[in-house]
Amino acid sequence: MTETVREPEAGAIDGGAAEAAAAAPAPAPAPAPAPAPKKPPRLLVIDLLRFIAAASVVGMHWIALGNGVGPLFGPRAQPYGRPYARDIFPHSVTDILTYGGLGVELFFLISGFVICMSSWGRTLGQFGASRIARLFPAYWFAVLLTVGVLLAFPKLPMVRDFSLVRSTLINLTMTQSFFGVGDVDPVYWTLAQELRFYLIFAIVVAFGVTYRRTLYFCWLWVFAAMFASATGNGTLQNITQPEYAPFFIGGIAFFLMWKFGPNLMLWTLVVLTFLIGQDKLTPQPPIAFGWDAPMWPMVLIVALCYVVMALVALRKLDWIRWRGLTVLGAMTYPLYLLHQEIGFTAIAYLYPRMSAKVMLPLMFGALLALCWLVHRFIERPGQRWLSKGIKQSLENMRQIDAEAATGTGGGTGAGTGRRRLLIQQRTAAAPVSSPESTR
Repeated sequence: MTETVREPEAGAIDGGAAEAAAAAPAPAPAPAPAPAPKKPPRLLVIDLLRFIAAASVVGMHWIALGNGVGPLFGPRAQPYGRPYARDIFPHSVTDILTYGGLGVELFFLISGFVICMSSWGRTLGQFGASRIARLFPAYWFAVLLTVGVLLAFPKLPMVRDFSLVRSTLINLTMTQSFFGVGDVDPVYWTLAQELRFYLIFAIVVAFGVTYRRTLYFCWLWVFAAMFASATGNGTLQNITQPEYAPFFIGGIAFFLMWKFGPNLMLWTLVVLTFLIGQDKLTPQPPIAFGWDAPMWPMVLIVALCYVVMALVALRKLDWIRWRGLTVLGAMTYPLYLLHQEIGFTAIAYLYPRMSAKVMLPLMFGALLALCWLVHRFIERPGQRWLSKGIKQSLENMRQIDAEAATGTGGGTGAGTGRRRLLIQQRTAAAPVSSPESTR
């Protein structure tokens, strides 16, 4: 909107002023505001792949495994009342879904891709805020809901004393495995691997994410993981994750291909991570699924995951543009968090009162509806609240350090109190930007 400029009336300016005004050069026009940078297009195929990975894990647990045991549980839980799901479902189905757990490896490939994408151009504080806001709201809800369901519907064996309260409380931090405490739901084990990846990659973010630094980081991580495996150093293995590092690193390499184009070094990194990663694959023991699953399908499926991610990196799947995939992508994280113990509890109550062919589709549909509600009313508000609070905290920290460096805040005592009051007033008056995308 432009403002109308009125000419001054005759005689309003004296002669000297009028001559000066006439001689003065006309003010230069204000420069046009620079257009806002466009956000990169959302990769809908990534949403699709994330949902496929989560759904394959659900299928493995509900149909191929059919039983489970966790550190918070007593004897092995058998929701179907049978030792193995193969006693109920056709072997052709259970044998295929036995390998659904490899959705986790696909998750890690996607995670390397997406985390590198989302950290580009961000500061360390912004990176940390986006990860915390992305992970914790749905996770907190899942922990509390899972414990509530297991207590309210006690079909599955579970420890029910004060140790459950303590375990639940530390589970809310998502760091329970670092302290040797069991997960409320066994699927949470992957979150510990993700946290390690974030902490390691934060080193790159702290220096500024660039192509060169990211590539150097990938190669250093490869060799550090090799050294950890060769030496058997437990501390180094916990940091470098030799078993899963190849998939995170492969995902980062695929992102660099997607953003900058492929080259020999990136292809070498991709092939190397596949060769190392397939060697780290471990088949489940026969007691888990009731049969001795061969190893070769695992290698073949992981190779297929690499091929699909290569197609994404080379932009061969950009034609996948169905907007509904954003909804599937939004439901993926709650689906993964909520499906196992809550699903086993539902199976224990519904089967054999209901045919598995009817029960499982109804359960999956109900779970998807719950996941959408969690995303809409838990994740999105929680992300806004957390992101806003973290940004305000970081801004307060920067203001305190800046005032301390310039000496404007004074020393201790009353000066510190005045500085804190000033910061609080500034924070309250400053507008808060909308939370960053956490995709």
